[in-house]
Amino acid sequence: MPILLRPLTLGELLDRAFQLYRSRFAIFAGIAAVAYLPVFVIQAFTLWSPKVISPTMGIAAAVGFIVLIVLRLLGVAAANSATIIVVSAAYLERPITVGEAYRRVSGMLVRVFFIMIATGIGIGIGFVLLIVPGVVLFLMWALAIPVAVLEDAGLGESVSRSRELTAGHRARVFAIYLLYFFLLFSLESMMAAPLGVFVILKGGHTGAAMAPIVGLFNVIISYVVGSLVTPVISISLSLMYYDERVRKEAFDIHAMMNALGEGPPASAAATA
Repeated sequence: MPILLRPLTLGELLDRAFQLYRSRFAIFAGIAAVAYLPVFVIQAFTLWSPKVISPTMGIAAAVGFIVLIVLRLLGVAAANSATIIVVSAAYLERPITVGEAYRRVSGMLVRVFFIMIATGIGIGIGFVLLIVPGVVLFLMWALAIPVAVLEDAGLGESVSRSRELTAGHRARVFAIYLLYFFLLFSLESMMAAPLGVFVILKGGHTGAAMAPIVGLFNVIISYVVGSLVTPVISISLSLMYYDERVRKEAFDIHAMMNALGEGPPASAAATA
């Protein structure tokens, strides 16, 4: 589905995001499913591991928790980066596969991972000091990952460019995240409700005996919902990146000149 190079309203941007998601559902969901699979396997395995309390087991649990967090963040970095590449390919009307998307981001994954860590720390400090600065930084740096992926930028340039691109339109970032969390909560609640009602009706010893099964079911729900919903936020922010460039940098004119061979590439996005 070609993406028109013109400024979009928030409604048009979200509509375009869902159109793109539907048109390439398998690849977007596949990217997320592959990225989050290691965490899902580990979480499912720990549900059936022996619950023995000892100093050694405590250390192992702490190490395992750290490994799980790192894998989770790497999964998010990989899924976001690969999704952005697919959106860029759609922008240029080029076919792409899950494997090709991951191959293109393999060299930048560590850099994107550390950009996520650094911006996350900065936002966290902002929330600790005063909530408002944390919110402002969160909205200001929302396009740092698309910039890092599409412009091959480092930390400083990514956050600086994101601040410039989001200026004046951070309410749109807030609306996009609001929609994302609404979809996440709604789908998780809808999928978990039947089992929750069953456990409540059974109650007593039966409910306690089902605890491992309920835990596994919740892990499965989290994995499925994450794989289905998280592409929405990456697609939307990728489209917003392009939309802000169209608005502020005449990216539509640059792209047309490049396509006609009359000018240099506007950015690394043109070769994504």
